Amino acid sequence: MDILMNFPFGEPKRELLRSLFDHITRIFGSEGCTILWWYDPFYSGLPYNMKNTSKPHTRLISKNDMKFLQKLWEGIAGDYILFLPKDIDMKVEVEGEEEAIGLYLAKYAHLLLKTPDANEVLYLHIEE
Repeated sequence: MDILMNFPFGEPKRELLRSLFDHITRIFGSEGCTILWWYDPFYSGLPYNMKNTSKPHTRLISKNDMKFLQKLWEGIAGDYILFLPKDIDMKVEVEGEEEAIGLYLAKYAHLLLKTPDANEVLYLHIEE
């Protein structure tokens, strides 16, 4: 596990997101990726530890979707965002965020992860 990038104060500024997309291109070998996040609007006003359910959502994104990513980042600042290769299998059943992170890491050997505090993006990888 390596800290790939720091986002001071958890702010997803455009120049930092551009740099993140450069890393995505280098790591995944394509200009876009699939993002996976968990969120349930019903619980959006509750403290993080009171969210007892959340639904996974996915979207293919590229540099053209920076505004979407910026709004998502700000809207779910207390939750994870996984950055995965474009061609992932989304038919995997998982119980929650941590299980999904482990499963996708085992399956694809690397992923990027926005931490719940939104201050860092981690590069998680398995060395062979």
